[in-house]
Amino acid sequence: MSTEKYYIQAFNNGYTLADYEPKLLNTISKNLTTSNMYINGLLDGKEQFEIEMDKVILDELSQLRNEASGRNNDLYRER
Repeated sequence: MSTEKYYIQAFNNGYTLADYEPKLLNTISKNLTTSNMYINGLLDGKEQFEIEMDKVILDELSQLRNEASGRNNDLYRER
């Protein structure tokens, strides 16, 4: 297997583990003593998953703030 395909497979495994078994992946990543192409891909996949989840959370917070600001304006309407 080429190193690029090996890295991509590791990246995808890291992404999937971060989604379905984050505790296991955290345990694995904390106990690593060496570094190679597979480990780099695994950790990069984990990092990518975390970045995407952070974006989702920020989008949800933004939507909640927009909804809340609309409600606040309704509460202070003059009659």
